[in-house]
Amino acid sequence: MKRKQRKQRRQKKNVYREKPAQENEEFKDTFIINQALRNGDYNLLREIGRETGFLNDAIRRRVWPFLLHCEDAEVQNVMEGTLEVPHKDEEQVKLDVVRSFNSFPKNLSPEDKVKLEGQLNRVITHVLRAYPSLHYYQGFHDICSVIILMFGEKFACKLMEPIALFYKRDEMCTTMEPVLKQLTILDTLIRLEDAELFEFITEAGVLPYYCLSWVITWCSHDLNNLEKIARVFDLFLCSNPLMTIYFSAAVVLSRREEILGLECEMSTVHSFLTKLPPDLDVDSICQKAVELEEKYGIYDIQCKSSVALDQTSTVNRFEKDWSKKRIESQEDLNCVLGEIMIPMLTQPREPIQLVLDSDIQNQHSNSVLQKLKQLDKKDVALYTLVTIGAGIGLIAMLMSNTDLMREWLMTGV
Repeated sequence: MKRKQRKQRRQKKNVYREKPAQENEEFKDTFIINQALRNGDYNLLREIGRETGFLNDAIRRRVWPFLLHCEDAEVQNVMEGTLEVPHKDEEQVKLDVVRSFNSFPKNLSPEDKVKLEGQLNRVITHVLRAYPSLHYYQGFHDICSVIILMFGEKFACKLMEPIALFYKRDEMCTTMEPVLKQLTILDTLIRLEDAELFEFITEAGVLPYYCLSWVITWCSHDLNNLEKIARVFDLFLCSNPLMTIYFSAAVVLSRREEILGLECEMSTVHSFLTKLPPDLDVDSICQKAVELEEKYGIYDIQCKSSVALDQTSTVNRFEKDWSKKRIESQEDLNCVLGEIMIPMLTQPREPIQLVLDSDIQNQHSNSVLQKLKQLDKKDVALYTLVTIGAGIGLIAMLMSNTDLMREWLMTGV
């Protein structure tokens, strides 16, 4: 038996030797990724991350730092603040940290959980102290958890800086308004792709808060499978930050038959929509999300929604500040951080100019956005809950008990 197994292994090795890696289907994708890394082909790696992902964690540990322009953990990025001065949100960070690492990794011992919690606290604190103009929000710790498990504490400190500044900056503002604007765009995507589904969700009185957790945590709060989470991170790291909204739309569209089979009632539909199914086909959702972005571009979907994101939004600044043409070295990154990014953190936020779509259905988007803005201004409890509160899952309960929500239920959307 052992002799037969050895013979099979030798035969398998010989098959590999007969063809170079680029011609062997089993290794072809890995070969292409390795070639792109050797050639510094940023655009090709972004394309691979969007279309198929990076295959496994070993490859991701090489590719993600390259995509984040942080390949050397020893080199320090330019900072806005100093690591010796505490950030005002650090006490809330401690409260959220103890609720982390409950879903993954599997079979984690109490001792190892405490160790990871300490690492998570130090990584978040590092980012906040380095850039004190950023504000912590509940959900940032979920993203940090994944990066720590992939890279360890030291490298995670380095990698989370550009993720915070160039991808999640809109969530780390003083108000929720930048995120509310992005959520409103989700309704427009669903309307453009599936009018029947859009009308059903609208008739149920459901606002696009249901995908908030997916957007602000990159789905790491809602998926329990670390491999699926990593695949989603591949997509988001290789795309404009608005990809979270295209992804959310793809999820909803993929579940149309289930949604249309529900009772058309707010709590039923909202409760169903907030949950990502454990058997979610992440690869097909990623592909659909990319198709939606290609069909409705970043500027185009803002026009169709009549929702102008800010000039300084990560969405509108991403290609300008984060493209490989601008950043080709650590020196380039520090130049962008010092001359553009850090000053931008304290600049007033003004919307971009749009060529508005003439479609009268856009009145719906404006109505939803205005109501979300009212909630942001009037209901401080909800803002606190979402940004640094006790649990995203409590949002639906709070929504159902606010005067403003009752007004929505009475007047319709």
